[in-house]
Amino acid sequence: MKKIIPIAAGAAVAAIILGLVIFMNTSNVEPKAEPSTASKYIEANSLLKESLGKNQIKMSSPIKLAKPDTISKYCTLFSSPEKQKLVQYCTSTELKDANGAFLGNIHMVGTSQDPKVIMTLIQTDSKMSQFDSVKTAFRTVSDTLVCDCWSQKKPGNQITIDNWIEGLRDFQQNSTQTHSKSSVLSLEGKSLQLELTRNNDGYLWQFFIYL
Repeated sequence: MKKIIPIAAGAAVAAIILGLVIFMNTSNVEPKAEPSTASKYIEANSLLKESLGKNQIKMSSPIKLAKPDTISKYCTLFSSPEKQKLVQYCTSTELKDANGAFLGNIHMVGTSQDPKVIMTLIQTDSKMSQFDSVKTAFRTVSDTLVCDCWSQKKPGNQITIDNWIEGLRDFQQNSTQTHSKSSVLSLEGKSLQLELTRNNDGYLWQFFIYL
């Protein structure tokens, strides 16, 4: 069984912090031959799977969510109905640590030709015992799909992506609010943002890359 943490936008974040969702038996969602228009999704997911594997994070093969009802349920990214209509295609993969424990998902959404937003979700316990996995996953996704250039570019004066992640953790743990998010950083023509939500299971991390 694959688990999918649904995507939700902004004020709708509370809807995704109620727990992890069992989507469906993998026998019903085995990847099928993708049309050539989806080649960029295939390439991005393949690169991520290889890079994450080198860092002891296992990534499943992507499942395609293309039907309007499944996109609405699991890939709602925008609160605006007009913007949400632009999400015509969505892939989702499952992440596990070296011990096989569930970490979260990577969702890619956009048109059938091009992914426009990549979102990495990781659920940690209240003690953030998997915090190193959070940093490893987000760093690997950024290095693979944006650039391995944080130390040179220093977006938003952040020397490393780890510093950025640690800063949001420290802010949230000292906040009375259940949800916080970073400022948007620009790197190599792409926009990056972190969000962190305290929930019944601990903390839900969200890393957005807007392509």
